[in-house]
This record gives sequence, C-alpha cells and structure tokens, in this order.
Amino acid sequence: MDGSKIEGEYLIAGFEGVISCFSQGRHVMDIIYENDSIEISIKFFDTLLERNPLLREEIKKAIMPITIKGSALTLEYDGCLIELHNTPARFLEVRADKIILSKLKYDINATDAHMIKLEGGNFSAILISNNPLSIDRNITAYGCIMLFSYSLIGGEDEKKIEDAFRNKYIGGEITIVGYDEKNETDCISYFGNISIQPIELREGKIVLKIRGENVSGGKVVKVNLGKKICLSDKIEVRFDGKEINKASSFEDVLNPNDDKIYPEYYQLQSEEGVFILISIPHFSEYEVSIAFIVENLVGNAMAISFGMLVILLAAFYMFKK
Repeated sequence: MDGSKIEGEYLIAGFEGVISCFSQGRHVMDIIYENDSIEISIKFFDTLLERNPLLREEIKKAIMPITIKGSALTLEYDGCLIELHNTPARFLEVRADKIILSKLKYDINATDAHMIKLEGGNFSAILISNNPLSIDRNITAYGCIMLFSYSLIGGEDEKKIEDAFRNKYIGGEITIVGYDEKNETDCISYFGNISIQPIELREGKIVLKIRGENVSGGKVVKVNLGKKICLSDKIEVRFDGKEINKASSFEDVLNPNDDKIYPEYYQLQSEEGVFILISIPHFSEYEVSIAFIVENLVGNAMAISFGMLVILLAAFYMFKK
C-alpha cells in the first residue's frame, strides 16, 4: 500500500531491497526497504484494494496517516512474523515457511551454508539462517533469517563481532538510552533463548537479570549504554554480587567457551556511547550490576588544599626558626 511507511533506522541507512514472506505456498507480505524508510505490503489488503477500487480512497484516508516509530516493532500475520529493532545492532528477524530477498544491490558472499555477508558502499550486514541458504539472483531461505548490521562499529572490531555471531556466541543484547524502562530500553535475544531484563535503572547504577539455556553453552551478552547514561569511563561490573575482572582483550571476551570458569567483561567506546560485552561461561539465571565510578572532585580538591596548607605551615615554621 503506497505511502504507509515505518520511519526509523531499523537497518542502517544504505540498505535497500525487498524481503518476501510465504506461508503454506502463499505470498503473504513484502518488506520493502528504501534506504531511509520501510514499507510493509500485505498481499490480502493489496488484493482487496485492487478488487474494490471505490474503497481505495477511504482506506487510504484511514490507514495512510499511521506512522510507526520506536526502538522495536513486531508484526505477525498469517504465519509470518517480523521483528525489527532500531538499536546499534540494526536487527531484523523474519520467520516464515519461505523467505526471498530480492533487488539487493550488494556484493553477496556466502561464508558458509547458513551465513551470507552483504557489502556495498558504507553498508555491510550479515544474514544468518537456521537452514541452508541458496543464492542465484536472489537469496532464498526457509524457516527463519536474522539480519544484523554492525557498520557503526567498523574496522576489525566489526569483523570480530560478525565472527562471534557466526559461532553463535552472542546470546543477546540490551540497549539503555535513559532511565525510563518502558520507553528507553530495548532487548534482543539472538541465541540460547537469552533474556535480559532491567530490574534497576538509576543514576550511576544499572542492574540486569539475565536468563538462558545452559545446554547451548556459554554466551556473550552485549550492553549498549547511551551517552546520558555513562557518567564515567570507569565502571565496576558485578556478577551475582561478586566483582568480575576485565578480559585481556576484545577477542578474549568474544569467546565464552575457551576454558573460562568465571565471567569477564570488556568495555568499548562507540559513536553512540559505550558498549560492554559480558562473557558468561554457563547459564541459568543471574544478576549483573554495572556501577559508574565517579571521582569525588570536591574531596580531591579539599585533600589537595589540605596538603598545600600543611606544606605552607611547615615552610613558615622553618622560616621562623
């Protein structure tokens, strides 16, 4: 339906193409990406308009003004499910019997039977499916696809995160841009049925409840923090009340199954704030807290002033002698 669009960077600007969803042999809907907007075309309504031209104008008046904005959107219709997230991950998940991606103007490179890298200009993304993917002029998948773009990270770090996705090490992520839990947080589950729930958000401290399946092995949880959340570059991360160590490197934290016994974390700056990777070797239910360490400038100034006063008094005493 022309004109009805979803606004937002649900995938980073630059992505263009059509994702068609099929259920029980029927073409149910299309997701049409046009660089800076998305259209969702549901075939039932398109056919209804074609057969009833007198209704077209009335339906347009009722439906076209609707604009959907926000960090996440889930749409389920006739056996097809779409989940979109406007976060640093730029994430899209589609579930349907059959999925076809067409009109893609990118270099398409299969890294294995289940993963494809899309690249073109300043845009790059990875596509993962739980079933083998086929490539001709289009990309065809069955069951489920997940499309991620970490182009905002860039460089070698982007490639390392993509490798972690290929190995299904990234369990999920949460984005926190403010202290309003309902409107300023967004959670995504990738692998291992990981769920991340904020249970305390206040200035200087964040507490998360993290659950997952132990049978799927260790996972990495990514915490994205907006600039107004980050009070300091120095943080303290606790896991069930115990302070955990910082990993030796970015590569180290991205592998939760390399004989680690205890969780670790690693902190990186991004254009939109800070993201923290927490490597968890085994799963059940845990509480993770992140506290910002803010120096007491008043206390430091008083200590310096007191030190200077002691030096001046000592000098005065020596001068009198």
